[in-house]
Amino acid sequence: MNWAAYTLKHRYTIFALVIGVIIFGIFARNSLKIELFPETAPPLVNVVTAYPGVAAEDVARNVSKPLEEEMATLEGVKKISSTSQDGLSIVQVEFQYGKDVDVAAVDVQNAINRIKRSLPGEIQEPQVMKFSSSDKPVVTYSVSSTKVPMTAVRTLLENDIKNEIQMVDGVAAVDIFGGYKHQINVFLDRSRLEALQIPLEKVVAALGTQNIADPGGHIIQKEKEYLIRIVNEFEGAADIGRTVIENRNGNLIYLKDIARVEDGQAENRSEFRFEGKPALSLQVIKKKDANTVAVVDGVKEKVAELQQKYPFLDFVIASEDASFTRSVVDNMSSSIGTALLFTTLIIWFFIVSLKESLIVALSMPLSFLMTFALMKVTGLDLNLITLSSLILAIGMVVDNAIVVVENITRHRVELGKDALAAAIDGTGEIFLGVLAGTTTTLIVMIPLLFIPGFVGRVFGPMALTLILALGSSFIVAVTMIPLFTVLLQGLRFAWLEKFLGFLAWPFVRLMDATRDIYLAILRCALGFRWLTLGVAIALLIIGIRILALIGMEVLPKLDAGSFYITLETSPGTSLAGTSAIVRQVEEFLAAEPSVVTYHSSIGYEAGAHYLGDSGAQGVTQAYITVTLTSRKERTEDIWTIEERLRAKIARLPGVQTFVVKESGGTAIATTRAPIDVRITGKDPEVLNHLAEEIATALQQVPGAVNIYRSWTLNTPEIDLKIDAKRAAELGLTPQMVSRQVFASIEGTRASTLKMPNQKDTDIHVRYAQENRDSLEELLNLRLTTPAGVQVPLRDIASINLTRGANVVTRENLNQTVDVLGFTYGRPFSHVIGDVERVLKNIKVPDGYEVAITGEQADLQASGADLRFALLLAVVAVYLLLVAQFRSFLHPLTIMISIPLIVIGVALALLYSGKPVSLPVMFGFILLAGTVVNNAILLVDYILRAREQGADRETAVIQSVKTRFRPIMMTALSDVVGMLPLALEWALGSERFSPLATTVIGGILAATLLTMVVVPVIYSLFDDLGGLFVRKKQHPVPTITQA
Repeated sequence: MNWAAYTLKHRYTIFALVIGVIIFGIFARNSLKIELFPETAPPLVNVVTAYPGVAAEDVARNVSKPLEEEMATLEGVKKISSTSQDGLSIVQVEFQYGKDVDVAAVDVQNAINRIKRSLPGEIQEPQVMKFSSSDKPVVTYSVSSTKVPMTAVRTLLENDIKNEIQMVDGVAAVDIFGGYKHQINVFLDRSRLEALQIPLEKVVAALGTQNIADPGGHIIQKEKEYLIRIVNEFEGAADIGRTVIENRNGNLIYLKDIARVEDGQAENRSEFRFEGKPALSLQVIKKKDANTVAVVDGVKEKVAELQQKYPFLDFVIASEDASFTRSVVDNMSSSIGTALLFTTLIIWFFIVSLKESLIVALSMPLSFLMTFALMKVTGLDLNLITLSSLILAIGMVVDNAIVVVENITRHRVELGKDALAAAIDGTGEIFLGVLAGTTTTLIVMIPLLFIPGFVGRVFGPMALTLILALGSSFIVAVTMIPLFTVLLQGLRFAWLEKFLGFLAWPFVRLMDATRDIYLAILRCALGFRWLTLGVAIALLIIGIRILALIGMEVLPKLDAGSFYITLETSPGTSLAGTSAIVRQVEEFLAAEPSVVTYHSSIGYEAGAHYLGDSGAQGVTQAYITVTLTSRKERTEDIWTIEERLRAKIARLPGVQTFVVKESGGTAIATTRAPIDVRITGKDPEVLNHLAEEIATALQQVPGAVNIYRSWTLNTPEIDLKIDAKRAAELGLTPQMVSRQVFASIEGTRASTLKMPNQKDTDIHVRYAQENRDSLEELLNLRLTTPAGVQVPLRDIASINLTRGANVVTRENLNQTVDVLGFTYGRPFSHVIGDVERVLKNIKVPDGYEVAITGEQADLQASGADLRFALLLAVVAVYLLLVAQFRSFLHPLTIMISIPLIVIGVALALLYSGKPVSLPVMFGFILLAGTVVNNAILLVDYILRAREQGADRETAVIQSVKTRFRPIMMTALSDVVGMLPLALEWALGSERFSPLATTVIGGILAATLLTMVVVPVIYSLFDDLGGLFVRKKQHPVPTITQA
């Protein structure tokens, strides 16, 4: 009993299977997690350490370098890089793909604990932060008020609102940014301190020792136990001011006598503005496995409740990912429906039978519902990658159904069998053929499931989705379609089919005429076989040349309707100065008609879970997020708008470097810019000189824009040179001097003010502003010796004004500087080619290295992975064909169809203006498994015909005549199914439209050329085989010499 007979005998089982597929498929479709992209970043862990008031070079030497060296001992580390800037260290540890990021974070924390005691005592607690795309805020709210102070707003956010939002299902963390942090400020009057001979350390100690809540043990009285607490806690600023600093001969010196105590805010080192207006930001980060759309919807509901609860606050969405993600999914789903409709129409034009067309049409949604169910089981999400894969699969999914329906119809109409016998015999006859055809497509996808790294993360889900879809289509074709043909045997549309047949008549006549032309071309080609082969080879060479000319890139650009601007002002610029420059940029944005919203973040706050696409920031750095109207509502693409803004920002005085770049892509997380020239060496002066020379050279490269450097030697610094001998005579060490100067200028946290149901408020002690705002005041600073004597700083130190690095970058324990940039108007590979030529003219000193990293390294690594996958795919297809045809020669004939795709792909990409990219390479792999199916049909028919006695030429011509219709039908159904993706009808489809363009071009070229070239190659191989046979039958005699 063949499979079709079994399914028809157990039709109720098949009915149950169909119903189950429908129910579970719909459930799976509605419950699949919706994301824009899957996680593509390698396991990354950042260690962020604040070291306030310390220069970048000292941060690098005392914090970053020890951390790097300890991280290098961890297992599975691929790369360690660090960025040290004034007051902040960021060490990034990249692990090999496959390392669990949670385990990696624990390893990093343990490494920090091992060396924590050797780090400077003034640093804040190092923060371990896991990095993934899910750590990026899914929604950012602007929160402001015109009725209460912003300090009160922040206090409310920190103590109440943040907790309520964190309770929303799927929310992992909520970050608050923008300054206005509540703090008790103690501003010391230096003249009073010096007059009373009171050192700053004594003030700090007094505040700490008099603000206590300590245990006092317990007592037992009358069989009851009582805990004893010794409590003397501050109740407010006035109470703090009454703190006794010293009892001098019965005269109490209070804090208020020597300082001004204010209930105010910490010095702002960050600022947030929404559309140019001061505000605070609430950044919501979802859990790793949470659904972006569901989380954002839940947060919106919660914020709506909070708006009612706190009417004096203004909550406004500054940016969010859910709307674009939802639009992409809805648009792509709509494109799937459109593709299904187009494919059904093409099938009907060929079959010209409403009943058979209906059966094929029914198979498609069943195949996709089964695919959704399997996607749920295998853990796939609905995202741009899997949805693109489903669109690609539409034409392929229908191929199996077409073959089965057409063969059943042939048995019923041409062989005169009843519906049941036709379904059993027709399905059984081509069961193995359909299985083999499906397997050739599936087998080329399998290697991609095992490729690690970025390629595996991006194309693995695409390959798996295709495998599930094609596997589902095979099951539906051989299991459900035979049953449908039997159940619908009595269905008649006589009058409608006559009318529709009249409409399809021109198409049928066109196909018949095209077939006759092909037969004439084939007869001519068989007469000039070597010429035909030469033309095919020439087309291959032309295609390769075209592909080289159109250039390459890693991934196609995506107009997601949002971009960001990062800018860095001149070294030494204050927060207020940077803010003023950002306001000018905001004015540019306000004048852009396509801009919907924008918000700006300046500086950095400790404790943030997401550092921004540019990394952590100082007060000279700003990050501006811009949201545009939908791509379909704009007359300009995002890159035109970006280029106009670049020109404007470039003219702003005070801007040292800036970047304008679209967001929403699947960039490799460790790649900062497409162009990245990394210089490695020891001497910062030499590195700075090389970077300056290379940056100047790159600015002359056409298509290279936004050229900037990772750091410069332009930050103003005041070096205090301590007279070690004089200091020692006074009992002071350089470290003691450093700590006293730091505490006087930057201040120190002396204690905390505890308030009911609120987080503790820091009590910060430092000199008043007027005592620390000039070099003269710095030199007049009084230091306290161990003997209690106070001496001015000028007595033991001298001042030297210098310039140092604003940032120190290191990678794998070596100091580096990067020259970075972006491309515009030219293919990436062409720009990089010019960059490589420019670098050959740069003289690099011994001990220094210049290397191109960035997207060039990504392209080389990812391209190598995909080329290896293509090689495996070709070998796998050949071995499968050897097993199928039991021959090593005939599979070679069939494999000739693969090179025929090159000219089609090249012309399609050239016409559409798309360069070669990773999706294009994936398209070649997919084509390797699909285009051979047409050649299989031809060679299989030729071999069967010759076994039945036909001569070679008759068999070859008859194969094309007979197989022309099914070959054209499957080819056109594949092409029209992919048109919505190739033509970028849906939002977000730009990322994988080159893939669809590649497959369309390859299928069309292979279809048109296969029916001519493959028969010619077959005849040549047949002659070659005959020559070998004749040589064996008539061996050449050998002549022996006497």
